[in-house]
Amino acid sequence: MQKISAILFMVFKKTVAGAFFLYGANVLIQQTGLHIVMNPFTAFLAGFLGLPGILSLAAIHFFIFR
Repeated sequence: MQKISAILFMVFKKTVAGAFFLYGANVLIQQTGLHIVMNPFTAFLAGFLGLPGILSLAAIHFFIFR
C-alpha cells in the first residue's frame, strides 16, 4: 500500500511541476502568439518529460494550428 501511495504522490508532484513549467513556458512565448493549452495531460507530460516534453508540445501545436 505504501508503494502505491508513493507512486501516486510522485505522479501528483510531477503533474504540479509540469503545470508550473507550462505556465512559465506560456509566459515566455506569449509574444510569439504561441500558446500551449494547460490541462492535466499536458501538465503530466511536461512534468514527466521536462523541457523536451514542453518543446514537443509546442512543436505539435505549431504544426497543427499554423
